[in-house]
Amino acid sequence: MHGLLCGIVGASGCGSAVRRTGSSRGPAAVVLAWRRGAFWLLVTLALVLAAVPAAWAAAESPAEGFPRIVVDELGQRIVLERPPQRIFSVGLAMDNILLSITDPARVVGVTRFATDPQSSYVVDRIQDHMVIVDQLNAEQVLAAHPDIVLVSEWNNPDVVRQLRDLGVTLYTFTGFDTVEDALDMVLRIGEITGDEERAAALVAEFRNRVAEVARRIAGRERPRVLLLDNWGGTIGPGLSAHDIIELAGGVNVAAEYGIRGWQPIDREAVLQMNPDVIITYSGEAFVEELRRDPVVQAVTAGRTGRIYHVDDLQIHTHHYIFAIEQLARLLHPEAFAP
Repeated sequence: MHGLLCGIVGASGCGSAVRRTGSSRGPAAVVLAWRRGAFWLLVTLALVLAAVPAAWAAAESPAEGFPRIVVDELGQRIVLERPPQRIFSVGLAMDNILLSITDPARVVGVTRFATDPQSSYVVDRIQDHMVIVDQLNAEQVLAAHPDIVLVSEWNNPDVVRQLRDLGVTLYTFTGFDTVEDALDMVLRIGEITGDEERAAALVAEFRNRVAEVARRIAGRERPRVLLLDNWGGTIGPGLSAHDIIELAGGVNVAAEYGIRGWQPIDREAVLQMNPDVIITYSGEAFVEELRRDPVVQAVTAGRTGRIYHVDDLQIHTHHYIFAIEQLARLLHPEAFAP
């Protein structure tokens, strides 16, 4: 018993008891002292033991807002008991957003595109523990033991079905068209990870910066803009490039001619549209090719030299703001003069 008490109350308490037993007081005094010490020891133990369940409950209590049900873009309901700690992303858009809002330690897999500075905004957040995939692969996913896998509608349907049959939790994204689709994806990934505040802050920052662009270009004449790519196509309403042209203070000429989404376009149509500005996401080499094109030289954009490559037009994330701001400066340089 004495050894047990020493283990609980510590060395100083044991030394005090020994001194008292060797004192000049009689046995009754010693017994009384021991009883008093035992009483207070039991009180202390009771208080400690009473606190243990509360501590355990606090340690095991779910994070705020969890459990929760999330619904993916196929309408599938997913129950998340707690914030997922092992998240696997199989799409560049999801890679960029996921690593923008959550701790990289929670991300166990991303696509190889996320490691490429030409297409990724999160290269500096890639870590050694992450699995890097070229495409959705069941073996690689299973080896990472994910809590949830973020997939897109164009990932291999056979592999998606295989993973679902094996009980892997999958969240499917289908909206990759407009700027608002990208912002919705930010909020959805924040809902999945439990980083709603960070996700909402990114969307709010995007809208604030768009509002600042709108303030600067308010009342100015909007140039007529045509997007051309090295596939021989242009873009009308329904895709993000159209939104970016409009938000940057331009008029999308393709929309005036009834084009929706991506469509091929011939040089005769370019002549008819006669844009004030031509933009592309196909690189500076293609810009030089357009400058040498006799048809392009015949339209206003060619005669005035207003043919530009614009970065960030194709990356489906909140980073579209970079394209909007760049294009706004090209369309309305006087509005952004120092």
